[in-house]
Parts: sequence; structure tokens; C-alpha cells
Amino acid sequence: MERLQHQAEEKEQKDKKILATLKRMSVFQHAHNILLYLPIHGEVDLSKLFQPQTHGELAPMNKKFILPKVKDEITLHLYYVQSLDEVELGRYKILEPKIHLKQALPKDIDLAIIPGVAFAANGHRIGYGKGFYDRLLKKLTCPKVGVAYDFQIVENIAGELHDTPMDMIITESKTYKIHTL
Repeated sequence: MERLQHQAEEKEQKDKKILATLKRMSVFQHAHNILLYLPIHGEVDLSKLFQPQTHGELAPMNKKFILPKVKDEITLHLYYVQSLDEVELGRYKILEPKIHLKQALPKDIDLAIIPGVAFAANGHRIGYGKGFYDRLLKKLTCPKVGVAYDFQIVENIAGELHDTPMDMIITESKTYKIHTL
């Protein structure tokens, strides 16, 4: 998996470019409740959004972030998270919100930032095969933005009935606009 072979400095530079592009987009600027994820297996790391006061390049934002938590074998439960102090190692060895936090509903989300193993320019994605995000995406009415590295973009991914395509995909060098936001 090419994501795991990134040199730390190269990965950090790509992550910064993706984050900067995301923050410039009106869909991000106008969103109040944003679904994020914490990276695994070398995914794009957007966790600096949780630390705006400690990073000069990130101005304080009036945003609430929502993170998913696996609580059963089929569903991602959603929680408001203000800082990375509010996460712990959960199922599948993934950092997840602590259980005592305020729960969010899919209808609360203004913008969903979604990871994936691969994305196609038609907006379809491949995840890790458990279908957690597929089931969640079906419930969302907000814009869905995939984030990935250039090498994760493939020519085509045939969508299946249960798939919900992204509205946009951001990489370190390009933005793919699938649907008008």
C-alpha cells in the first residue's frame, strides 16, 4: 500500500496542501458541523483542524467536528469532539470519540469529509470492505468530500447499488468536482 510508504516529510507536505485546499472552499467555510475521521493506514491527516490555536497557519474557526465510532458490527455512531483529548483507542485499534460525548445525528452534518482506499473521478470510492461509511453516506444529505493522495485516484470504480458517490475529491494537486455544491 503506497500510503504506508510515504516519507514523513513528504506526507506532511501533501496533507498541508489538501488541508489548505479544503479550508479555502466555500463548502467548508459555510459548514458549521463537519464530519471528519482520524487517519489510519497512512490516510490523509486532517487532525490539525482540532488544534487551530497551536498552529499559526490555521486561524481559529467557528466549527464543530464530528467523529465516527464503531459500536456494533454495522453502524458508525457519531459524536461531537472538540479536541483530540476526547478520543481513545477503540475497536479495530482506531482512535475514536470517548463514549460520554454528545452524540450527533446524520441530519446534523453540514459537510462530510470521507477517507478511502481509492477514489475514481466519477466520485465512487473503495473503503476497507466493512461498509461502515457506505451505510452512513446513504443517510447524509450534506455535501460529501473525499480526500486522498494523487496515487489513490483510479480511472474507474464501478458503483454498486449501495454506493453513494462523493460530490468532490481533493488531492494534493487536483480537485475533482463531480456534483455542483
